[in-house]
Amino acid sequence: MHKYEEAFKILNDIPLNLQTERVAVNEAFNRVLAEDLYTDFPFPDCKKSAVDGYALVMWDNKKYRIKGESVPGDFKSAELQNGECIFVMTGGIVPDNADAVVRVEDVVEENYHILLNRQPEKGVNINLVGEEFPENAFFAEHGRVLDSLAYPALCYSGKNDSEVYKKPRIGVFVTGDEILEPGDDYKEGHVFNTNRYILQSLIRQLPVNIEYLGRFDDNEKDIAEVIKKSKDYNILVSSGGVSMGKYDFVKKILHEYDYKIIINKTAIKPGSPLMVAKNAECVIFGMPGYPAAFATNLILYLLPFVRKSCGMKNFENQIIKGKLGTSMRSRINAFYFNRAVVKIEDGEPVAYDPGSQKTSHFLNFFEVNGLVMLDENVGTLDKGSVVDIVLVRGL
Repeated sequence: MHKYEEAFKILNDIPLNLQTERVAVNEAFNRVLAEDLYTDFPFPDCKKSAVDGYALVMWDNKKYRIKGESVPGDFKSAELQNGECIFVMTGGIVPDNADAVVRVEDVVEENYHILLNRQPEKGVNINLVGEEFPENAFFAEHGRVLDSLAYPALCYSGKNDSEVYKKPRIGVFVTGDEILEPGDDYKEGHVFNTNRYILQSLIRQLPVNIEYLGRFDDNEKDIAEVIKKSKDYNILVSSGGVSMGKYDFVKKILHEYDYKIIINKTAIKPGSPLMVAKNAECVIFGMPGYPAAFATNLILYLLPFVRKSCGMKNFENQIIKGKLGTSMRSRINAFYFNRAVVKIEDGEPVAYDPGSQKTSHFLNFFEVNGLVMLDENVGTLDKGSVVDIVLVRGL
C-alpha cells in the first residue's frame, strides 16, 4: 500500500514517449504546443494610431490642413509636411514622420482644416513598431494548452501552423452486472452508470481521444478480452472489479500480457483500492467502483497523468489555502480527501462539509467543488482551521 505522495511520484516517474504533429492554426484549438513560438515580424509592424484622430507633423501654429485619411489595413504612409495632418482611424497606419495623433474630440474641424485646443505631446497616441514584440521574440512556451485565450493569441501571431503533441488514446470500460445506463428503466438494487460519465466529463476538456469499450461482467474471460485491446491505447481505465481479494485473476491476466503492477492500493480515503499497471505500450488504471472513490482517484491521480500525457507542463492539480467553515473528521494513519463546498468569504476560500463523506454517497457532488486534504496525522479539525484544498472546479 502506497501513501498519497508515493503513488503520485510513481505515476510521475513513468517515462512517456510523446509524439508530435504539425497542424494548421485553425485546427489547433485546445491542443498542446510542442514547440516554443517566436514572432515572425514585429508587433505592430508599422506605426499605428491608438485612437480615432489626426496624425500630424507639429509646428508653431494650432491650425493644420487635412491632407487625407488612413484606415486599418490601407498601407498608404503619406509623407506629411509642417502644418499638415491626415485623419486616422484606430489601428490605422500613421505616416513615418508624424509626431503625434490628436483625438477627434480634441479638435475643431472646418473647411478641410483642424484647429487644436492645445498642442499635443510628441509621440502621443502612436503605437510604435515592435513596441508589443519585436521580430523573432519568444512569446509562447511548449507545453502550453491552446485554450480559449491562448488560441486567439496564436491566431493573432499570424502563424500558419504549429507543432502540437498528438492526442493520447484512452479506452474506458466498466464492470458489474448491476450497471444501468442513464435512460434505462429503474430496477431495484441496480445502479446507474456514473463512473463512465465522471471520466468523460472531466477528461473531455483535454486534448484526448476517448473510446468507451462497454460494460463487462465481473469474470476472468471478459476482463481478459478487454485487456487484449489495451495495445490500441496509451491509457486504459476500468471501473470496478479491482478489489484484490475476490478478483485476484486480474493480476494473473496482467502478467500474461507483460504488465507490471506498480500501484496496488493507496492509503487514501475514499478510494484506497486503486491499481495501476503498465507495459511498454499502455498504462492501466483499475479504479474503484463507488463513484465518490472513482472521482477522488481520477482527480488525484488519473487527471494529472492524462494532462502530462497530453504534453502539458502544468499538469498538477491546483491546491490553495483556505479555512474550514465547518469541522471535518478523519482518522489517523490515512490521508483523507474530504469533499467540500468552497466559497469566497471576505476575500478568502472557506470550505464547508456538504453533509456526508460516505464513499457510498455521491449526490452532494452537485455542489462539491473542492477536496480538503487531511493528512495521516490530523484527525478531526475544528471550524476555522487552515487547510489545503484541491480545487475541482472554479469558485
